[in-house]
Amino acid sequence: MKHFKLKISALILALMLFSPAFSQITLKYNFKKGDIFRQNMVTSMELTQELMGQEMKIGLTLSMKMTFEVKDVSSDTYTMEVKYKEMKVNTAMTGASISFDSNTPEDIATQQDLGPMLKAMIDKPVEVVITKTGKVESMKGGDKLLEAMLNSMDENIPELMKQQLTSQFGSQFSEEQLRSFFAQNSGYFPGRPVNVGDTWNQKISMPVSNFAMDIDMKMTLKSIDGNTVTLDSEGTFSTPEGYEADMNGMKVKASLKGVQKGPVKIDKNTGWTVSAEMVQSFSGKVEAGGMTMPLSATSTVSISND
Repeated sequence: MKHFKLKISALILALMLFSPAFSQITLKYNFKKGDIFRQNMVTSMELTQELMGQEMKIGLTLSMKMTFEVKDVSSDTYTMEVKYKEMKVNTAMTGASISFDSNTPEDIATQQDLGPMLKAMIDKPVEVVITKTGKVESMKGGDKLLEAMLNSMDENIPELMKQQLTSQFGSQFSEEQLRSFFAQNSGYFPGRPVNVGDTWNQKISMPVSNFAMDIDMKMTLKSIDGNTVTLDSEGTFSTPEGYEADMNGMKVKASLKGVQKGPVKIDKNTGWTVSAEMVQSFSGKVEAGGMTMPLSATSTVSISND
C-alpha cells in the first residue's frame, strides 16, 4: 500500500510539472546584435462619411514592408535601424481613384505629387532605441526621412499644397508614430509571467485612421505551440474626451468609438510579432470648419513576416 501511495504521488507530481498551468512564459523582446526582422502590414478600410446630406464612401488599402535590424544591444535596450522597403497605396471613391506603388517609375503623371514623396522614403534609415518591454527611448533620422520626402516635391506644386503635405506626412512618419508602432507590437506584453488560459488587460494610446485613440484590450494566452505563442485579443477604443487635432492647418474635433478583435502570434524566443489579424469598426462624428460630419468605418489590419 505504501508503494502504491508513492507511485500515485509521483504520478500527480509529474502531471503537475507538465501541466499547462505550469507552462509559464514571460513575453518581452529578446534580440541579438545582427538580428533582422521583417514586417508586412496591410490595412484595408471602408469608410462612410456624410457631408451636407450626401453620403460618400471611400475605400483605402495601404501596404507597407519594413525591416528592423538590431545594430547594438545593451543590458536594457536595443538599437534598431528601421527602413521602409516597399509601400503601396490604393484609394477609391465615387468617380476617382489614386494608386501608388514604390516599385513603379517616378515619372508617371498621375503620381507626380504623392508618388515621388513616398518613393523617397524607401531605404532611408531611422534609428530607434527601444527597451525590452517595447518602450521607445529615442529616435534619430525621422527629420532626414521627412526632408527627403519634401525635397522630392515638384517645384511647381503650390505652396499651400506643400504646407499641407508637410503637415500630413510630418505627423504620419514622426517619432510619435514610431512610438505608437512599437506600442502596438509590444502592447500585448503582460509585464509578468503568464500561463495558458490567463487573461490580462492592456491600455495603450495610438492612432487609428489618423485619430488618436485610447485602446483598452483584454488579452488571453490561448496556446503555446513550439516557438509560437498565440493570443486572443478583444477590446474597445475611443478618442479622448474633448479630442481636437490639427489636420492640414484645420482644427478638427472628433468623437469616435469602436471595437477591435483578432488573434496575435508571437515568437516565444524573440517576442517579435509573427502575425496578427485585427478587425476594427468605429463610428461617431467629426467637426471641422463649422460642419458636423457623421463618420463610420470598418477595417482589417493584417501583419505578417512573409
